[in-house]
Amino acid sequence: MTEHELSHDPGFLTVSNLLSLSRIPLGVAFLAVDGQLALGIVAGIGALTDLFDGMIARMTHTVSEVGRLLDPFCDKIFVLLGLVSFLPGALDWAGFLILILRDIFTAGSYLIGRLVGKTIPFESRLGGKLTTALQVLSLFALIFWPEAIGLCVILVGATSVFAIIDYGEAAIRLKAEMAAR
Repeated sequence: MTEHELSHDPGFLTVSNLLSLSRIPLGVAFLAVDGQLALGIVAGIGALTDLFDGMIARMTHTVSEVGRLLDPFCDKIFVLLGLVSFLPGALDWAGFLILILRDIFTAGSYLIGRLVGKTIPFESRLGGKLTTALQVLSLFALIFWPEAIGLCVILVGATSVFAIIDYGEAAIRLKAEMAAR
């Protein structure tokens, strides 16, 4: 994000933030609706809000620090609730834990950092975006092709490990840059 993009505070209730926030009730909807069509619609709307929230923020010049944190937080809630709705049944606990491995790591790292008084700047990275996309694809697999969930678990597990390493290396580089100043 450039300094220009953060030069003004667009406020909290922007279209892009509302799109991000809509993923929380959509995640709850996974627990409340039945049937392939209804679940597919919920997953589809959630995926579209994730696709468009950042794009709209950039187009309307409403990019904000709040939005940069809100988007991935809402992604995690949406995916978590969606996956929970398939437990136990189409998804077992081992698969569930692998599918949320990256989220457990990033949340744990953030909390530990806060406990020791460190602010960890958040920057979206390719591994994280890829993992989220594969998690959403896993939701679609659970809805429409449950036999493919094993492959999805493997793909999400592999990209989660990549994302964890990538975020870790980025944090180490940032720490070294800050120490050099």
